[in-house]
Amino acid sequence: MKRQKGLLLVGGAKRNVGKTTMVCKIIEHFSKQQSIIGLKFKTIYEGDGYFHGKDKKTSFSEYLLTEEPNYDSIEDTGKMLRAGAQRAFLLRSKSEYLSDAFSFFLSNIKNTDFIVCESNSLRKIVEPDIYLFIKDQNNQTMKPSAIELEKFASKIVYTNGAEHNFEVEQLQIVNSEWIIRENV
Repeated sequence: MKRQKGLLLVGGAKRNVGKTTMVCKIIEHFSKQQSIIGLKFKTIYEGDGYFHGKDKKTSFSEYLLTEEPNYDSIEDTGKMLRAGAQRAFLLRSKSEYLSDAFSFFLSNIKNTDFIVCESNSLRKIVEPDIYLFIKDQNNQTMKPSAIELEKFASKIVYTNGAEHNFEVEQLQIVNSEWIIRENV
């Protein structure tokens, strides 16, 4: 498993637990001091199209990287730009091409950028500085692809649907790495 300095992953137990909200809060807080790249990484597993909601764009052979050009976009990548990301990308990959897809993404950004990424699957192939895993405190249902990854979480974050029990002020960048400060 490859170590990726400067990467903060936000994943979750299921859809609609506030992953994008958390990503945007982190970007907003840190983009004032650092160059932050926003990334939404969608992994397509055979037969799991229903987990991807309105996104039906799965007609690619291996992976597809799209940079968001539009600050007014209603997509999650547009929200990342409005939060302060210098650039925002959507990376869709079939499950067997995760590593190739992420390597391709990295070749399109500078090594000095910090990455805030919404993804569970990326944790299978990369060890980030931090992996926040969001769970619904009132509903413990988990999507199959998340079950095996919860154990890798740096921090389990719970949500009640309106708020998370984690504040972005608990995060810090030290020596070009994301860290969690427990005593804030």
